[in-house]
Amino acid sequence: MPKSLLLTFIIVLGTACKGLTQHMPGVAMGNFAGTQALYHNPAFVADSRYSVYVNFVGSQFYTGDNHVKYAAPFSFLSLITNTVDDQYRTERGVLRFPRAYLTERLNGNSKYINAGGDTRLPSIMFNILKGRAGIGIATRARYILNASQLTEPMARLISKTAQLEELQGQTFQNQSGQLHFNGLGEIALTFGGIALDNETEFIKVGFTVKRLIGLYNAHAIVESSSYDLQPDQAYENRRQFINVQEANVKYAITRDEGFQNIKPSPAWLLGGAPPGSGWGFDIGAVYEYRPNINKYTYTEKGERKRDASKNKYLYRVAVSLTDIGRVHFKNPSYILQQETRTVNKEFRYDSFQKLEGSEGLFNAINSSLDGGAPIAPNFKSVLPMAFQASVDYHVKEKIYVSGLWVQNLISQGAFGMKAESYIGVTPRIEHKWYELSVPVSLMNRYRSPAIGLVGRAGPLWIGTDHLTGLLNIGNPKAFNLYFGLSAGLFRRSPESPNQCWPREDSWLRRIFTKR
Repeated sequence: MPKSLLLTFIIVLGTACKGLTQHMPGVAMGNFAGTQALYHNPAFVADSRYSVYVNFVGSQFYTGDNHVKYAAPFSFLSLITNTVDDQYRTERGVLRFPRAYLTERLNGNSKYINAGGDTRLPSIMFNILKGRAGIGIATRARYILNASQLTEPMARLISKTAQLEELQGQTFQNQSGQLHFNGLGEIALTFGGIALDNETEFIKVGFTVKRLIGLYNAHAIVESSSYDLQPDQAYENRRQFINVQEANVKYAITRDEGFQNIKPSPAWLLGGAPPGSGWGFDIGAVYEYRPNINKYTYTEKGERKRDASKNKYLYRVAVSLTDIGRVHFKNPSYILQQETRTVNKEFRYDSFQKLEGSEGLFNAINSSLDGGAPIAPNFKSVLPMAFQASVDYHVKEKIYVSGLWVQNLISQGAFGMKAESYIGVTPRIEHKWYELSVPVSLMNRYRSPAIGLVGRAGPLWIGTDHLTGLLNIGNPKAFNLYFGLSAGLFRRSPESPNQCWPREDSWLRRIFTKR
């Protein structure tokens, strides 16, 4: 199966990632989200319902595009849980996945592919100054693949390969597109506090600074290139090779040693030893309207206090800018970068077999193009900056409805990562020990209507924003899944100065009062 430069990158790197970082509205919008809410808005670190919250581990995966639909006879869920029926496997148990399982949308427009996810590593959040401020320390790893501005024939070559007969026997001119794959480590420090507590009106603000470690990068920028597909006589014309009539390509890759040589020491994290490094920032503010604040106010030793265990707002509005910054890849020990402008070259099947690591892939591409010269190992990849806004309305006890809007702020032609634009509404039942929510949204750049299901029981949370995509209903173009394990110490409710039994709010006292 011959592969072009972009095709090779997609297939090799695509096996390493399951989906692009998504926004997890079913988990992040609740009042017991803990550190999960900080990725949406750092101001949530203040006035939390927890005195201390710890995230042990969490992960999410996402895919979305505007070119192919998933049409396999088994679901994404069975695919990722390795429960696909034996009838779709070889005698050795290897899954069969012919390209016919991906149906195309052909309209002549440029195409994109987004995929990635993140693994949320141990993190902690706690209150200080009697709850008027909060601090969060979070760690995670992110892996994001963005292919954008792909001309349709090139997107078809990626999804269907050169074996598709419709692509054979014609010349494709002025082909272009971009591919960016980034693997990042992140350590984030969040600080937030109460800016206004004026009875019914309440405002808190927050700020996050992130130390970013560029562990891996691969990118290709193709401009004004032309190719055709020709039968390969070495395989008795049963295979095709890509005849590159003209190639204008800039590409780079980091050696695998870049992430294999991780040394989580202060010198390594703050210095220039990794392939890349940089800084990122989030800023945010939250407004709460509290018309019944007296219900949650009490006096203790002459001091007016709020009940820290209760949510006090009728509605809440939050706005933030997230992922401001970039990663600078500049360690020459790990970076291989090339720019090529050449004609009459070939990509053949044999050239891309038995490759040893990322450097083997890079060398195979260079050998096939046989032109150009190395570029200084120095480039900057922007973070997926986004504007985020949410509204949360307290319908009645334990019942909330939230809305979330996320707008990508990075242009499709920019060098680096792009966020997923999203808008949705999520009704939920919320209690400190459990939660159930049903996100209804337009995801995948507002292209894919979706309904999800998310649950939290004690320390475990799991869910999806695209339940029909996960179950393979309606040939989906996107899917996601997230899960994790976390726990916290809840803030205490005020104690009555004159303790008695049963407590005033107990069910037993209500029974005797009625009598």
